[in-house]
Order: sequence, then C-alpha cells, then structure tokens
Amino acid sequence: MKNNLIIFGTGKIAEAVSYFFERDSEYEICAYIVDDTFLKTSVFLNKPVVPLSECETKYDPKDYKVFVAVGYQSMNKLRTSKYNYFKELGYAFAGYTSPLVKGNYTVGDNTIIMDGAMIQPCAKFGNNVFVWGGAMIGHHTVIEDNCWLTGGCLIGGLTHIGQSTFVGLGSMVGHEIEIGEKCMLGAGTLACKSLAAGTVLVAPNTEPHRLNSDQFIRMSTCFRS
Repeated sequence: MKNNLIIFGTGKIAEAVSYFFERDSEYEICAYIVDDTFLKTSVFLNKPVVPLSECETKYDPKDYKVFVAVGYQSMNKLRTSKYNYFKELGYAFAGYTSPLVKGNYTVGDNTIIMDGAMIQPCAKFGNNVFVWGGAMIGHHTVIEDNCWLTGGCLIGGLTHIGQSTFVGLGSMVGHEIEIGEKCMLGAGTLACKSLAAGTVLVAPNTEPHRLNSDQFIRMSTCFRS
C-alpha cells in the first residue's frame, strides 16, 4: 500500500516532480496545494487542487506527507519558506531518488534526485534540494539545504555548496572548493576558487557567427546534403 502524498505547487516543476512520484515511488499523489490567491482551478493532473488555508483540515499531517514542488525563485527563498511552513504545521516530507541513480550517498527531506544524475560515494545532500538529470556530484561533496543543481552541472569531490545556492546548466565547480550560501553560478560558468556568500558568476554569451544558417551551410562541408 502506498503512502499518501500532497504536493505544494501546480506549475511546471510540480508537473515534472509528479511524473517521478507516479512512475515508481512509494507514494500516491492525493492532491495539490496552492496559496489561496493562486487558486485558479479545482483540478491539476486529474487530482484536486486545495487552497493552503484548508490543507491542514483536509489532509491531516498524521496521515499525509508533503513535497514542495517550487522552483528557484528569489534564490530558492520561496521554496524554503513553504518547506518551513509545512514543517511548522507538523508535516513530514516525501523525497524521491531515481532507482537508476545508485550509490553510497545520503539525502535529506523534500529532496529529489532525477534520472541521469551521477553521484559519487559519500556525497551528502541536505533538505529541500533539487538535483536534475545529468548533474555530477563528486565524492564526499556536501550540498547544503535548499540548493538547486541544474542538469549537466559538474561538481568536484570534497566540495561544499552553501545553502540556497543555484548551480546552472553546464556549470563546473572544482575539487575541494567552498561555495558560500546564496551564490548564483550561471550556465556554463567555472569556479576553480572558493566563493564568498552571495557571489554571482555569469559567463559571456557565445558571439553569433557573421553568417546566418543558410549561408553557413553553403560554406561548410559537414552540413551539406
């Protein structure tokens, strides 16, 4: 028999998270919860949508677990606030780790590790962490609470990622690096030195080629038919 689960959120993140929980988890999604002011529909993914003010009455914390499926808005602040809100109400949290991601690592509450992540031995993940497919986390690395690791990021071994940090697509963090809390490592960035709290790294955009795609095809042998 599966455990009862309610999910906070009805956006794209909630939709992605629901796929994994429904595919192969120990949980059955019973309802979705939203802030009262964002209640626009009564049904999401064929499940009822309930305003937050009615959540505790309809879904007793003794009988239901919760997962907060919210993005990295305001450096993960919104997701963190909702996690803390449900924790204060006495709810326990669900988590999901893809059965395809095997290894010796530990995971906290309200944390999801999706298909295709590569996790080396003795890595440790805190609470309320999202790890998207293709992320690689090195051995003995610690990911603190409320972080967001986007697909394709590479984090070296013995590295420490501070709370509420965002690690973007294809970004790289070196071996034995200390990243402070609330850092933003943009897509394609490289961190080979430790970073203070609140640091932002942004990689320059690739300069567009002087030729458009049709012109380039005429000049390039590899794209010719």
